[in-house]
Amino acid sequence: MKKATKVLALVLSMAMTMAALTACGNDTAAADSTDVTAVEDTQTDAAADSEAADAQTDAAADSEAADAQTDAAADSEAADTQTDAAADTGAVATVQDGVLTFGTNPEFPPFEFVAANGVIDQYDGIDMAIAKQIAEENGMTAAIESMEFDSLLIALQNGQIDAVIAGMTVTDERKEAVDFSVPYYTATQVMIVKEDSDIAKAADMADKKICVVQGYTGETCVSDMGYDYEAFKKGTEAILELVNGKCDVVVIDSATAQKYVDDNEGLKIVEDPDAFESEEYAIAVQKGNTQLLDMINSAIEAKLADGTISALSAQYLDADSEE
Repeated sequence: MKKATKVLALVLSMAMTMAALTACGNDTAAADSTDVTAVEDTQTDAAADSEAADAQTDAAADSEAADAQTDAAADSEAADTQTDAAADTGAVATVQDGVLTFGTNPEFPPFEFVAANGVIDQYDGIDMAIAKQIAEENGMTAAIESMEFDSLLIALQNGQIDAVIAGMTVTDERKEAVDFSVPYYTATQVMIVKEDSDIAKAADMADKKICVVQGYTGETCVSDMGYDYEAFKKGTEAILELVNGKCDVVVIDSATAQKYVDDNEGLKIVEDPDAFESEEYAIAVQKGNTQLLDMINSAIEAKLADGTISALSAQYLDADSEE
């Protein structure tokens, strides 16, 4: 009996131990289950937060895009308003409001040169007088930008100036880059030589030393004839070469040639209509600037009709230019 009782006690003890172990295992599993659930909840919350942040970022981006569109629309409306206002008032858009800025090369008397008292600051000549009248008759002030002749059309295309007035000949090549006004003067190329020169026609220049002004029509003509030449940036420099006996002939525009001959003793002009065609001077503006071009054309046509340009030409051709 005692032995049976001991066995029974042992069995009961083992049963109690197993029950305790089972209970502990359930607690651990429950804890583990709780931890997993907590982690999953945290990840879910993080994902939600991330989505919310993304949503806020997208909303901010959309807002910025909308603002940018609004600003662009406002700018466009403002530009349209300015254009409409200019059209309503007849005002011409220029580099500087109320100022019509012309580019020129003041080395081409009697059309443009530097003087003690010019019609526009220190600049004087036929072109300068025309430029001043065009500006003032349209309620504007004329201003002059002086630069190398070859730089004029580049400056015009870049928007540095409003127009070019520089005794500039209209050519097909130049018309591809800019728009020209109606011509206001017709000229031709001539040869300036010393009074005892044997040059009587263009063909006689074949074995002579020829001087021209860089970028002027004279350079193009001599080049087309196939003759060698030396180009100078200023007409006065080319003429000085001739006066000092360092060259035989200078090819240049007729009106300017006449001024140089009048101002320097011992020189004469030789013409050759068969070799040199007539050419026309006009004012250049940016391609497509029809409003400014129309304004300039109206002014030139009026001045040609009433004799203003002819009078200016006579005035300056008879006057001594100051270099």
